[in-house]
Amino acid sequence: MTEILHSLFNPLSNAIMSGFMIVILIYWLFSFLGIGLGEMDFDTDFGADIDSDIDVDAQVDTDTQVDTDHHGEPSPHAEVDDSHVTHENAGDSLFIRFLKFMNVGKVPFMLVLSTLKFFTWAGALVTTQLTIAGSWGWKSVFILIPCFIAGVILTRYATKPLARFLSRTGYQGEERTEFLGRSGRMMSTITKDKIGSAEFIIEKNPIRLNVISHNGDEIKYGESVMITDETQDKKFYYVTKEVTIDQN
Repeated sequence: MTEILHSLFNPLSNAIMSGFMIVILIYWLFSFLGIGLGEMDFDTDFGADIDSDIDVDAQVDTDTQVDTDHHGEPSPHAEVDDSHVTHENAGDSLFIRFLKFMNVGKVPFMLVLSTLKFFTWAGALVTTQLTIAGSWGWKSVFILIPCFIAGVILTRYATKPLARFLSRTGYQGEERTEFLGRSGRMMSTITKDKIGSAEFIIEKNPIRLNVISHNGDEIKYGESVMITDETQDKKFYYVTKEVTIDQN
């Protein structure tokens, strides 16, 4: 028993992953018992937000300005202003693609995360037992990099059968967030058929969406807006200035 505990928590790489696995086991134990986790609910909220982001990945955190026709579709002669596209937005796009690779959306996020942590943990234990990495001390954390990469690949293929099963049962990921009627704040200035971005607070989380002025009127940066409709391809949302008491 002592040898097993020593292997689970030595060297540092094993201790880190064993700690993660303990947290995961506690999470699933509480979930099976139906006991609320209070402040720890951020895990499930984060998973729901990610599934929602995958559904609207073409819309979130983008500040581009594009010419469109009157139906909200991009014009064939549209000019894109790249000055508002940040490196963070590009990173988000890569992150969304990574999540899709991991079958998040087809399989619940926490299940995918738990599977990934298990494979990474198992890889670390096996590696430190079969190699000299166990004598590296704190430097053993570097073996977590290849273990993580291997875990990503194994998780993808391990969750594929579950994704097919859930698809046959009608699972479509977390319920898509309904944005119509939401109020937010403009993060750019739009007019006519220009596309800009607006920020909306959804369950305490800020989400940016691509928006178009519903009637073509100019809406300036910082003004309050309300979503009134969305384009047929569901990539952009129509907004109008939100009428407040001060404006009356």
